[in-house]
Amino acid sequence: MFFDMHADVWTDNFWEYKKGNKDVIRNKYKERFLKGGLSGGIFVIYLNANEVENPEEYFFADLRAMTEELHYARDLIKIIKEPSDFKMMEKSLDEKNKKFGVVLGIEGLPGIGNKLDYLYLLYQLGVRHIGMTWNETNAFATGQSGDKNRGLTPLGIDAVKIINELGILLDVSHANDKTFWNIVKHSKKPFFASHSNARSLCPAMRNLTDDQILCIGEHGGMVGMNSYHNFVSQNESEKNLEMLLNHLEYVANKIGLDKVGFGLDFAEYYTPEGEEVSGLSGLHDVTELRNVEKALKNRGYSLNEIEMVTYKNFIDFFGRVRNFK
Repeated sequence: MFFDMHADVWTDNFWEYKKGNKDVIRNKYKERFLKGGLSGGIFVIYLNANEVENPEEYFFADLRAMTEELHYARDLIKIIKEPSDFKMMEKSLDEKNKKFGVVLGIEGLPGIGNKLDYLYLLYQLGVRHIGMTWNETNAFATGQSGDKNRGLTPLGIDAVKIINELGILLDVSHANDKTFWNIVKHSKKPFFASHSNARSLCPAMRNLTDDQILCIGEHGGMVGMNSYHNFVSQNESEKNLEMLLNHLEYVANKIGLDKVGFGLDFAEYYTPEGEEVSGLSGLHDVTELRNVEKALKNRGYSLNEIEMVTYKNFIDFFGRVRNFK
């Protein structure tokens, strides 16, 4: 089994809906998921607020497309809301009755403007993951493209409190460094970086510093490895699966193998039609997921260790957040 902690599936779904195509999971992705051995993932809604005229209008149109697609795919998708929901992944190993376990996620909050009460609405719709920002500056937080001296706003601090109270997973990927440390200060529950690598191995700002990695581990969080090639290495010859596993081992050596996983951020979900999909050598898209297990076996990892990093660690983390007292 494999759980991908970051997949922009709802982005491509929205694009397909705008073209009049529906039942997208079945018609476009089911066979690809099965080929790769995907059991589920955090499927997120993301928008680049700098590229749309009305972020709120765009966001809620995307949200409506997601909920309609969940109706069409009700025999294919189990929405994960509680730790017990993960049991379905073990029960649906045969392809004939396969259901994918999906955590509904929101990558960045510009789509709700400055309206805190929308967090409750999203929760009631089944959302169990939120990242405060996708690189942009919004009413709540500051992303990697924003002012490095700006972090969480007072409204953002209130949002963190609500996210904690609701037991929603709080994601620090895409937050700038100041926002990260503000979240550390104000979050009372474990948080995670769903799709970020180690900045020491690849100096992209989207990656985590050693201090950030250690902090996530100390707070009971976890880190998901991102397969986006420019976050894996700046050296063309190292933009491959083996280098991604070097990131995994680097982070695991700091915070433990039980606190790492994969948030692969495959470009196939957010690459506009007609453009070439960029991918990592050996792990280009979801159909090549099985290469991860093979590569880990070649490195001497046991079956239990492979299961830990491919899905068990995330299930444990989800339970830590949902059951946190």
